[in-house]
Amino acid sequence: MPQSRRNFLYLCNMGTDFQQRLARIRGRVVEVVQENGSLKRENLLLSQELEALNKTIALQKNALAELKEENKLIKLAKEMSMSGSDVHDLKIKINELVRDIDRCIDLLNE
Repeated sequence: MPQSRRNFLYLCNMGTDFQQRLARIRGRVVEVVQENGSLKRENLLLSQELEALNKTIALQKNALAELKEENKLIKLAKEMSMSGSDVHDLKIKINELVRDIDRCIDLLNE
């Protein structure tokens, strides 16, 4: 077989090998792009879930703070009634606590 024919066949085989490699690379690029899209969708869902959970935590913290204040008022009222102090003083103290609670609620709503 002449040398020029062997060179031609060699170059044809190289072209085929190159095309096969290029096809594999293109296939892999398509897979990576699809995986990227899937991961972006998953990330979005997880971000939304995180935001919802953070809102729930904030609401529960507020509810807990309100319950603690309510508990504090109940304990104070029991102490006042047990000590036999004046009803007028008790009302003043409760009004002060209610104003404090209102200020706390206003701060939380800001």
